[in-house]
Amino acid sequence: MNECLSTSCHSSASGSDNVSVFLLLIRSLLMAQCELTNNQNYPPDRTAEAMEKANGFFDFIIVGGGSSGSVLARRLSDIGDWNILLIERGTDPSINSDLPALLLLLQSTEEDYNYKVKPNDRYCQGMRHKQCIWAKGKALGGSSSINAMLHVTGTDRDYDLWAAIGNKGWAYKDVRPYLRKIENYHPDIVAKYGDEFYGTGGPLTLRSYNYSESGLHDILSSAVKDLDWPYMELLNGGKYVGYGKVYGTIDRGVRQNVARAYLTPIKDRKNLYVIKSAQVTSLLMKKNKAIGVRVTLKDGRKVKFESKKEVILSAGSIATPQILMLSGIGPKEELKAQNIRVVADLPVGKNLQDHVIWLGVYLTYVNKTAPQVSPHILQDWAYEFLTRRSGEFATAGGVDLLGFINTKDPAAKYPNIEFHHSLMPRNQPFKANAFSKAFNFDDNLTDELNRINQESDIIMVCPVLLNPKSVGKLKLQTSKVNDHVEIHANYFDKREDIDVMLESLNSVRALLNTTTFKKLGIKLRPLNIPKCAKYNTESNEYWECNLRHTSASVYHPVGTCKMGPADDKTAVVDSSLKVHGIQNLRVIDASIMPIITSGNTHAPTLMIAEKGASLIKEEWHIKDEL
Repeated sequence: MNECLSTSCHSSASGSDNVSVFLLLIRSLLMAQCELTNNQNYPPDRTAEAMEKANGFFDFIIVGGGSSGSVLARRLSDIGDWNILLIERGTDPSINSDLPALLLLLQSTEEDYNYKVKPNDRYCQGMRHKQCIWAKGKALGGSSSINAMLHVTGTDRDYDLWAAIGNKGWAYKDVRPYLRKIENYHPDIVAKYGDEFYGTGGPLTLRSYNYSESGLHDILSSAVKDLDWPYMELLNGGKYVGYGKVYGTIDRGVRQNVARAYLTPIKDRKNLYVIKSAQVTSLLMKKNKAIGVRVTLKDGRKVKFESKKEVILSAGSIATPQILMLSGIGPKEELKAQNIRVVADLPVGKNLQDHVIWLGVYLTYVNKTAPQVSPHILQDWAYEFLTRRSGEFATAGGVDLLGFINTKDPAAKYPNIEFHHSLMPRNQPFKANAFSKAFNFDDNLTDELNRINQESDIIMVCPVLLNPKSVGKLKLQTSKVNDHVEIHANYFDKREDIDVMLESLNSVRALLNTTTFKKLGIKLRPLNIPKCAKYNTESNEYWECNLRHTSASVYHPVGTCKMGPADDKTAVVDSSLKVHGIQNLRVIDASIMPIITSGNTHAPTLMIAEKGASLIKEEWHIKDEL
């Protein structure tokens, strides 16, 4: 902190009382900013040191310093005799990523890979070039540096299904201890709700969103209670259907990305070597054995690193399969088409699953008690954040109130839809434009959102399809690592997925009929979409057209290196996360999920990394404590 201040402010609080008070205020603001900007928060770049080590010095090479890679680097470097090399494509997270309210502004920046989905006439029709964006974090901590910070563990059924298809050791009873191992809930939460579902003492701090704008929570919770729907003070507690709050990866108003949670406390470990701004181009293979990686460093040098024990791919559901395919591990015919020598014919890039979100359901009203928007509102918010870690910049308004419903059976134990919510106060074009840009809205949708926002406050109720039947795939465009893979999201390939999304409107209509909504004059506002103009706005035809235009990704791609037994021809890795037919190579990230979980996928991804680290230690005869 003092080093940071010494480069920012050389003044001291001396002189008249007024001057002293002013300088004390400035120093306080600088100290608050330094807490965010101090680059000593993260492990140093040790490229030069790593280059000096002989081949075979490193026991484990981890490709990708995102959520999974950060967990693995921490857990494997716990073993002092092991030398760990962590290679990250990005660099340290930016100061902007620390502010929860700026999450939408992080997309299409240098810390986002900015993937785009291949156009398809079934979805994303209202996006620029008819393409949905897939945001993926490009920094230490990966997508935990740019996501919505929600900690949702999924249902017991999710993991029991993994086990039922042949993945021994992955049932809910097996993974629950690893979910708790991640967590550091406030002790008051554990005292109130018990420790069966809420862990304490883990690296990842989980706290309530420090929201200043409680109106959305008050409105929705009141309406839910009007309907006598289940309302839970805190989700993740073993009941899966209902509305409630979820805690997030936030501490004192600041995002807690996984690199900060797992790596900052051990950033000076001598046996952990982190290389930043480096790109792994392919694996080093010796027949069917992975012996290292080829890397392009920040300065353009092309180098090789070899491992004594294992190479671990933790680059995420898009980059991990790309690296495998560029290394000759993938669908034989697709590799041959790119003139890549086939090492192993495996269904890499298949089984792509994602949660599609519907961004076209707007509820409007006029909040007559809302304060007048100040022309200096952004400066006011910044001051409140820097001095108190509170206010608008310290939250992501409304994202922590989630709804889980089953459109087929309200009494069912498990949901098929998750509702996200967002409040857009009247006449705040910077929020409307940030939302439009983040999801790649075309000019018509952007103008429509701004027009409605000029007239009304907007509550966005956004259904998310939890258990998609439609499955997509990734495909190499070229044999060059810098060319993104083709992403065939394949949303709504199965009619059932469309039907479930349309059924979710019944819950929205139920909310509209509550005393709470009627008292406030809240109404459903159809969007003016030219290609949907021929339909009656109360018809299913209109809402299906709306859905196909305003559908987008909620950035949960999984499954592209599916976990399954050797006799499963759709599987890439086994239940120990080893790549079938390849020695010394594991995949440990969200790409191994055989079936997507019923909720946000970040917490399950961290669990995979925690369990993966234990599997590695077990393989090498190290006892791991849970």
